[in-house]
Amino acid sequence: MYPSRRRRANLPGHHCQCAECSALAEGAALDPEACMQAIADDIHTVGWSVSAVLGDEIAPPWAYTVGLWLSYSGPELAMFGLPVEHMTIILNSVGDRIAAGEPAEAGDRLDGICPCSLTIRPVHPSWRATSMFAVSDRYYGYVRPPCLQVVWPDRRGRYPGDLGFQARYEGRQPMLWLPREDHPPGVWTRIDQLC
Repeated sequence: MYPSRRRRANLPGHHCQCAECSALAEGAALDPEACMQAIADDIHTVGWSVSAVLGDEIAPPWAYTVGLWLSYSGPELAMFGLPVEHMTIILNSVGDRIAAGEPAEAGDRLDGICPCSLTIRPVHPSWRATSMFAVSDRYYGYVRPPCLQVVWPDRRGRYPGDLGFQARYEGRQPMLWLPREDHPPGVWTRIDQLC
């Protein structure tokens, strides 16, 4: 497990790299029901959990919260393309702000969490129909709570979709604010085939 203060990220095991699909985590058998119970325990204890996908040679890592909507009527959060440990810390920091009553809305800038200025973008509903948020989907069932994407810039301070965004970072973060059918083809538009 990747500890980040008090919340844990759920560890992956095989190609899909998520605990939901995996039979192994750190070499030990993983019971999906035990994973869901651990998430429920986190939500009951601290208000939310962070589920993480390590990524592999095909897809970059990603992480997302489960429980912010239930506990604080706040949006769930997703982040992509950085090491899981960093994304977990960032998502927990934004979660702490939501828990303290600060709103999180599309278009907000997040400063003071990491050396760069993060931004929040909406997640288009078409992405909620993918397996990208499998643990959240399993936890909430047929309910799809609102979700926002926490987006990081390139070294010049430009974000995905901005003119001049550095090509070497393209593909590390999906542009979930676009409808899925309008997103440039790549690993993120094929995510259901990979998981």
